[in-house]
Amino acid sequence: MMQKWNIFSLNGTDWRLTGWYPNQWRPKLSMELGVTIHPAVSGVAATVPGSVQTDLLAAGLLPDPFVGLNSLHCEWVTQREWVYEKNVQIPAGWPQERCELVFEGLDYAGTVFWNDEQAAEFEGMFVPVVIDLTGRLSPDGENKLKVVFRLPPEVDGQVGYSSRIRHLKSRFNYAWDWCPRMVAVGIWRDVFIRTYHGAVIRDFYPHAQPLEMNEGIVDIRTEADIFRPGTYDCLYTVEDGEGRVLWEGKQQQELGAGPVVLAMSAELESIALWWPRGMGDQPLYRVRLTLLDEIGQICDTAERNVGFRRIEWTANPGAPAGAMPYTAVVNGIPVFLRGVNWVPASPYYGAVTEQDYRKQLDPLADMNANLLRVWGGGIIEKPAFYDYCDHEGLLVWQEFLQSSSALDNCPPDDPDLVKALSAAAKHAIREKRAHPSLLLWCGGNELMWEGFRPVDERHANIAMLARLVSELDPDRRFLPASASGPAFCASAADFGKGVHHDVHGPWVYAMDPDHYTFFNGDDALFRSETGTPGASRGSLLRELRGNCAVWPPTENNPYWVHRGSWWVPWETVSGAFGPWSLTEDELETFVMCSRFLQKESVRYAAEATLRRMPEASGFVVWMGNEPFPNCANTSILEWDGMPKPVFYALKKAFSPLHVSVRYDKASYMRGETFRGDLFLHGPEIPSEIIVHAVACDIFGRVLAESFYQPAVGFAVSPILLGTIDFALPELEGRVFFLRWELRDESGLVLSTAAYIYTVDGQYAFDALRCLPAAGLGAELAGGRTVMLHNHSAVSAVEVWLEGESNEGSPVFADNGIMLLPGELRAVSWTGAEERLSVLRLEGFNVRTTLSFAQ
Repeated sequence: MMQKWNIFSLNGTDWRLTGWYPNQWRPKLSMELGVTIHPAVSGVAATVPGSVQTDLLAAGLLPDPFVGLNSLHCEWVTQREWVYEKNVQIPAGWPQERCELVFEGLDYAGTVFWNDEQAAEFEGMFVPVVIDLTGRLSPDGENKLKVVFRLPPEVDGQVGYSSRIRHLKSRFNYAWDWCPRMVAVGIWRDVFIRTYHGAVIRDFYPHAQPLEMNEGIVDIRTEADIFRPGTYDCLYTVEDGEGRVLWEGKQQQELGAGPVVLAMSAELESIALWWPRGMGDQPLYRVRLTLLDEIGQICDTAERNVGFRRIEWTANPGAPAGAMPYTAVVNGIPVFLRGVNWVPASPYYGAVTEQDYRKQLDPLADMNANLLRVWGGGIIEKPAFYDYCDHEGLLVWQEFLQSSSALDNCPPDDPDLVKALSAAAKHAIREKRAHPSLLLWCGGNELMWEGFRPVDERHANIAMLARLVSELDPDRRFLPASASGPAFCASAADFGKGVHHDVHGPWVYAMDPDHYTFFNGDDALFRSETGTPGASRGSLLRELRGNCAVWPPTENNPYWVHRGSWWVPWETVSGAFGPWSLTEDELETFVMCSRFLQKESVRYAAEATLRRMPEASGFVVWMGNEPFPNCANTSILEWDGMPKPVFYALKKAFSPLHVSVRYDKASYMRGETFRGDLFLHGPEIPSEIIVHAVACDIFGRVLAESFYQPAVGFAVSPILLGTIDFALPELEGRVFFLRWELRDESGLVLSTAAYIYTVDGQYAFDALRCLPAAGLGAELAGGRTVMLHNHSAVSAVEVWLEGESNEGSPVFADNGIMLLPGELRAVSWTGAEERLSVLRLEGFNVRTTLSFAQ
């Protein structure tokens, strides 16, 4: 929370929490015996913002819900009523003539008491609760604040009826395919008292727009409540990122009592544009307002960061008639939207800190993403999330608080729910609309009529949201739902019919060759949700198993069912790699196979979509992060922020300069012809760049080789470099690779990647389970770099680098690496450790642990 001179924060660790059976906190004594009624959970220290569950965890009253099946033993928390209490010492002389108590987020319903008197009833977690304390402060400065939370409501989780939703509470906590039932309760956003005299600013909206010739304008709209009529001075400033004042303005007005609207425009002669990540810098400007009364006393202040950028939307080339435009044009330049779906960072989102956000957002920014879709079944995130996106150039697709429910996906039209949604949406728009990172608003996730047809503005709920955006944020795009258009999912049977606009799915690897056939024929204009599950790393699965068995990873194993039941990978991995023993623990190999399929699946889908630019204008992975450590899930980051192998494939696919290969399948028979079409991706092709493509076997023997030197200049769409094809001989090891390298004129390798194929297998990738062993060594090469060396005659396949322990494990700049015989590779890393002491190397034909002397 931004601290101001007239804000007295009540955040902190000095709260007390008690738990009660329903209503037992109300009477002081029992009716029958006149004895004191004691709480079911005696007072424990509480932290605000936070949650009841995180406080109970800190007090040792809950088992760790992220271990084994422990979350089942935490569900009782929602069967108690919870009371937060705090003594509030107001500094002498601090209060002015008016004071308000503000709760920015209470989850979910209950009562607020101030000095033992009822101050307010509340219900709903997305609209602030504001209580007038004027004249109610204790004269000696000692005040008692108590917040009582009733039992949270029951809300449909992933499976239910969207049209019957009657409470606007985050739904993923009620059990989703990536989070068991973990229903949060508590004070989840900032709490403070604010004081003022004469007037208070209720809403401050500086709307920044670039003009011609590097000029810019900030239209500043302020809503205020005037309690004392009189003459007021409005002092405005605009500062750059260095704190230099670029513009000052003063406005004197005679204001009567009641709500007023103030307006001012700041014209700047020289501004720098704000760009999405990868296109330029993200300069931010600070806009301030100081409101003074007629004697020059400060009544209230407000300030916000803004950025100057212009976003327009244009139709995809060749789009069917009636299709909405899906190509974002930022500052006159079309942008391919590449990113992930974002879900809450924790089931206990109130306890998420700025550092927690960074732990999961930093990798996504490093992955070359430029978009986060904030999914509709979660929350409107805390301010720190949007501030991060402003500074790092991550565009935000913000959904309102609605999602599908499987049994019916139509949004509710109940008047009370729509009223609550309207209030929450109004607050969200007012709070977020100044952020330059905010790309668009969306009605919700997978909202559909019958027949899986995405809803549109003919639905009263969606029409209401569209009107609010039009009124409060008219320059911002509104989408009725994601997906949007005639079809929810793309179907190969409907390719070429013009019905695939913004689509969701598939969420699995469709096996060889169907997966490649599907995406080679895809015609979707935009993909806002596509993914494939991959297992968490084996070391984490073993660490968090508790008393559970990690093997076998089947639908009969409670550990795997509880932690991501939709994504138990036994059948898929067996179908691609062959059968597994139910008794012999092969967890590490099985996990490697699952993660490889996720990487192969999502990489090919993303690259195939990129190859269709500009007819396709975006690819958003389902999903980026996960709030709970699932055994397997579609997330590309694990629960603790550690990237999976798919992360590194997307990092390359989303990079400004990349090569992709179009092929028909991954497994072949000897004598067949392999054909791969190579494409160069990048908005601008640098001079003297060379692409070297080589196909080789497990021993590094060359099967085919080509060099390409593309023409320098701008590329509207990917450039077809050429085709590499050859007849497949009998191959020892039954594996071959197609590897490309981007080199500059001096021969320095700028980027590289390798694709894996198999020959003569009963299953598409069974050959990877029986490769000849490779031998790897490693040494620290100064600073935070590891030098890997393949000292064997066999290629090392999908080598995964990992630290000694899961806590604070280093994150490597590249991972899931292939090393040819004799090859050296330098890999940098970041993390809490100053120096690596132990390095684990695991791959399809590598498994070793190396120690480094300290």
